[in-house]
Amino acid sequence: MSTITATVTGPAGRRTAAASWTALVPLTVRSLRSCLRTPALLVSPLLTSAFFMIIYEGQLSSVTAATAPGGRYIDVVLPLCLLTTAFTGGATAGHLLVSDIGSGYHARLWLTPVRRWTLVTAPVLAGVAVLAAQATALTALGLLLGLNPVSGMPALLALVGATVLLGTGFLLLAAAAGLHTGNSSAVGSVTLVFFPLSFFTATFVPRDQLGGWMARAADLNPLTPPLDAMRSLLTSPWTEQNLLPGTLVALAFLVVGAAAAHLALTRRTRTGV
Repeated sequence: MSTITATVTGPAGRRTAAASWTALVPLTVRSLRSCLRTPALLVSPLLTSAFFMIIYEGQLSSVTAATAPGGRYIDVVLPLCLLTTAFTGGATAGHLLVSDIGSGYHARLWLTPVRRWTLVTAPVLAGVAVLAAQATALTALGLLLGLNPVSGMPALLALVGATVLLGTGFLLLAAAAGLHTGNSSAVGSVTLVFFPLSFFTATFVPRDQLGGWMARAADLNPLTPPLDAMRSLLTSPWTEQNLLPGTLVALAFLVVGAAAAHLALTRRTRTGV
């Protein structure tokens, strides 16, 4: 298998590059169909986040709404649920790759002239589409629960975009775990790393309402800046928002995830396992 890893240059290389871009669309469509045939990838993260959003809003809004800007607790809890959806739904690409590796489909693709990055990009793009649909559905549920952002519809679109941006980093990390191990449990461990972190931040109240060691933990938690930015989109006008820290953290996850996926793909290309 390693004999096919040499980089093709010249006209043949250009034909290979063109074939790779051409193959990306059907490979992404196939990955999307795999998601539709696997409810655990498509529905489970959505239902879990929707369940907790309804429970949190129903049980905590009466006692904590006064701490939320504007007095609407949904402004606090919706970004939290979108954040958890970003890393639970982000495992999609890893599970798709593990499934293809286990069935031998990935090995057959390995023998085609398309470039290796195509085989990773397709499930990641499918995961991005699934994550956008999940974030849109949760935001629509938030509107039913009383969501009324200060900056209107543009803020909602930015909220969905922020979820997708953050989730793409998790998609790449999960893809790296799937490529490196070929094991679903390893892919799930990516979610297990970030799930506890979502409770060591301003989970149920705004950051400025925390005190003591929890405030310190929230300051050190990399999930705090994107969570604060997503809440700011709902509660502040554009002129008063500070989205830079959250954007930088999301981009950092994206870069780290891309680097990890590249290393895992390189290793698998060299070793064939």
